[in-house]
Formats: sequence, C-alpha cells, structure tokens
Amino acid sequence: MKNLILALGAAGAILALISSSFFGWSRYRTYQEVRGLRQARAFLSAGDPANASVSGRRVLQLNPKCVEACQIMAELAERARSPATVDWRQRIIELEPTLANRLKLAVAALRFQHPPYLLAAQTLRAVEPSAQKVPAFHVLSAELALKLNRVSEATAHFEAAAQLEPSNALHRFNLAFLGLQSSNADTAAGARLALQRLTTNYSLAPLALRWLVTERVRQQDLAGAEDLSCQLLTDPRAGIEDQLQHLSILLLSKSAKFTNFLQTLQAQAATNAVALYSTSEWMGSHGMAHDAMTWLEGFDAKLREAQPIPLAMANLCLVTTNWTRLDSLLEHQQWPDLEFLRLAFLARAAWGQEKRLAGEARWRGALRSAAGHLAPLTLLLSLATEWDRDPDDLLWQIGQRFPREQWALLELEKRYLSAGNTHGLNRVYSALIASRLNPVDSTNLNNFATCSMLLRVNLAKAHEIARDLYRTQPKDAIVASTYAYSLHLQGRTKDGLGVLQSLKPESTEIPSVALYYGVLLSASGHPAEAERFLARVGSAPLLPEERELLVEAKLHCR
Repeated sequence: MKNLILALGAAGAILALISSSFFGWSRYRTYQEVRGLRQARAFLSAGDPANASVSGRRVLQLNPKCVEACQIMAELAERARSPATVDWRQRIIELEPTLANRLKLAVAALRFQHPPYLLAAQTLRAVEPSAQKVPAFHVLSAELALKLNRVSEATAHFEAAAQLEPSNALHRFNLAFLGLQSSNADTAAGARLALQRLTTNYSLAPLALRWLVTERVRQQDLAGAEDLSCQLLTDPRAGIEDQLQHLSILLLSKSAKFTNFLQTLQAQAATNAVALYSTSEWMGSHGMAHDAMTWLEGFDAKLREAQPIPLAMANLCLVTTNWTRLDSLLEHQQWPDLEFLRLAFLARAAWGQEKRLAGEARWRGALRSAAGHLAPLTLLLSLATEWDRDPDDLLWQIGQRFPREQWALLELEKRYLSAGNTHGLNRVYSALIASRLNPVDSTNLNNFATCSMLLRVNLAKAHEIARDLYRTQPKDAIVASTYAYSLHLQGRTKDGLGVLQSLKPESTEIPSVALYYGVLLSASGHPAEAERFLARVGSAPLLPEERELLVEAKLHCR
C-alpha cells in the first residue's frame, strides 16, 4: 500500500510538471504571437514589407488561424500587386466569414483576375441578399458591370449607393463619370462640368482629373489632355499609372518631351519594383518591347535575378513571341512564390517551338505547383483561355478544391451544355449536389437525375431523386416530366402519362416537357398525340441523348 501511495504521488508530480510545462509553453506561444503581430504592424507602418512578411509568417507558424496575421499578409500582397492577395482574402473568409471580408475578396478578384471575373461575380452574388443596403456592395457591383461593359447596370448600382449614402461625394463622382460616356451631348457636358467642380474637392481631385484626362484623350483633344495630366502630376497622390498615362499622351501627340519623360520614369523605377514592372509592361504594350528588354538587361546581374525583373522580361518575350529567348531565360531560374507561372511560361515557350510533349509536361508541372491555391489556379485558367488551351482540368481543380467557388462548376456546366457533353454535365451536377452549399437545390438534383437516366447510369439514385422531387413539387412541369420519364424507364409508362396529364395544358408547351410527353405517348401506342407533342420541341436545344429519343419516337409514330 505504501509503495502504491508513493507511485501515485510520483505520477501526480509528473502530471503536475507536464501540466505546468504545457501551460507555460502555451503562455510563451501566446506571448510570441502577440510580439510577432506587434512587430509586423510596426514594420508595415514603417514601409518595410520584407520584415513585415517575416514577422507575419512567423505568427502564422505559431497560429495558422490568426486572422490579423492573414490580414497583414493580404495587405502586403496587395501592396506588391501580387495575385496571392486573392488567396489570403479567401483564407480570411474561411476564418472569419463576415460581409466586410467577402467584399474585400471581391475587390481583390476584380483587381487581380481577368474577364469575365467569375470569382468576383460569384462573391457578389452570394452576398447580394444581405448587402442591398451596403453602399460598398453597390460600388463593387458597379465596377464589375463596368468591366463587363454593362453601363446601365453600373449606373443603377451607383445610384443605389448614392441614395444609401447621399453625403458621400464619391458616388456623385461615379455618376458624373458615367455621364461622360453618354451619347447625349447635354448629359456629357453636364457630367464634364460636375467633374470639373470636383477637382476643387481635395479628396476627389485626383479621381476627377484622371477621368477628365481620359475623356479628353477619347475626344482626341491631346493638348487639353496634356494640360490636365500635368495638373494631376503636381498632386503628391499621383502614382505610376498617372505618369504612364501622361507618357501615353506624349506618345500620341508625338511630343518632343516624350523621350526625356520616359528616361525620368526609368530612372525613378530603378528603386521601385512596382514602377519598374509597370513601366516595362507599358513599353511592351506600346511597341517598345525590345527597348524595354535592353533597359532591363542594363541592370546589375544580381538585380536581374530578383523579381519583378524576371517576370517583366518573360512578359516581354511573350509580347515579341521570342520563344527561344523565353526558354533560355527561364530554364535555370527559380521563382519561389511564382514557380507555377514560370512553368506555365516555359510550357508556352515549348508550344511556340512546336515541342508539344515538353509543353504538356511543363503545363502539368505548373498545375501541380499551383494546386491548393486559388489565385494561381485562376491565373493559370486565364492563361489557358488566352493561349487556347482546354481549361476543363483547371476548372475541375478549382471546383473540387474550393467547393464554395461554384462559378468554376457553373462554367463547366456552360461549356458542357454548349458541347452537348452529357457525361460531363452529369459529373458537374453530381459535384454541385455533393457540395451541399444549397441544401434544397432542386434544379441540380433534377438535372442530375435526368442526365443519369439519359446515360443509364446511377439509375437507382436517379429514380429516388425523381420520386422525392415530385412528391414535394408535383406542379413543377420540369420535375414532373423527369419523374414521368423515370416511371417509363421502370416499365410504368401508363403511370408516367398520368403524371404528365395532371399538368396544366400550357406547361406541356415547354419543349423539354413536350419531348418526354411525346416519347411516353409514342411508347404507349398513341402516335397521333405523340406527333403533336414532338412537333412542339421544334429547334429547342437538346442533349444528344434527347435528340436520339426524339428521332426514335418520331420513327415509332410512323
């Protein structure tokens, strides 16, 4: 007994020691996390992104769920104009799914992704029901509409924002900007006058001047554009985009000032990574790619190894379609945070040299490197579209790894519908159902059941879905036609006809409903009635298997 008491006492002492060690480590880790955040914020405020990034990543090693550290990393990525901003904003939403964070994701998607801005559209669509009274939602929706050239939609959103926040002059500015594009001369003149008045508003002056400059260029008034641009450049808030716009005006007007201004920008860009990249991109898009390459090659060899110079040089090779140079330039480099992009560029270089197998291998490497990260995958998706590559694998990766990004699956649905790919559609509807983001998604359930029955796969599940949907929605003509076809496949054609006969006459005018009504009537020996319904299908879009049903039913009627 004495030995047992001693053993229990020793065990208790060990447990106490372990417990104190654990809580001591926990307190130390909390201290390190708070200290790391404080340092990251200080480095960020001091304009030291490198050390801010080190501190932020150290905090995330201690606590991967630290929202503030993720926000610091997102801000750093945004300042560097990196597409990784989208990844960080996505991660923040997973930890803290607030409306404000979702809107910040939409901002990042609009800034760093390409038309048709599927991620931004999906994000805004998801928050729309709860954001109708939030001005920022309407401003972002208007920006998306403008990028997609939907001017009337943008105007409606800006007007909604102005009504919600009448004291915010920015909304009046946005409406004035849209008025500039009006074909009505009086409307455009009124908008121009409103913008000119806003140039006296300190907070809005740069924005007003930018749009006035753009409008003057559009009107081919280059002298007026140059005067306004010079006025804008005197504002300390003017950035590299404003300088490059001024450079564009000088180029268009064939001004003698062009060369000196370009050299000034190049000198300033030598110590500013964002300005360097932007200036190189501008030169590449204005027929000066070879000059830009010569300029970049003039930097010290060690500097040329650091981003963004390798990326800028690669882009110039793409512009000039210099595939051999692109290949040799990137072959032995390493791009730690952008390795997926380097491999994608190498794939393009191989395809440009008719090296198909090498190109495919490099492209697969790019996909592996990007796997698990939304921003790289969406960037590769835009490159696949630009380079005329099949985007399906990328869309599937995004849809499966990021189930909330349903835009990827919806894009696949659109592609498969256009191609008449019923197998692909069946897979898409299966994935949409499995995501469980829409618990009662009758449309996807019905589509899955229909495709499964057309393909004769997953029949037990398809019949069950068709039956359950009909029980809850017996008056829905599409659901009823699916259930009727399900009964037909189970040898209960008469019962299926009873389901269709219970519909309102106007519902049977719907081509997809009329098709299945005609098929069942034909199979039950009513050729005259069947032909009447089959004729209603007309030239409606059908899947290949539905087209076969139509042909077979018509033949059976003869």
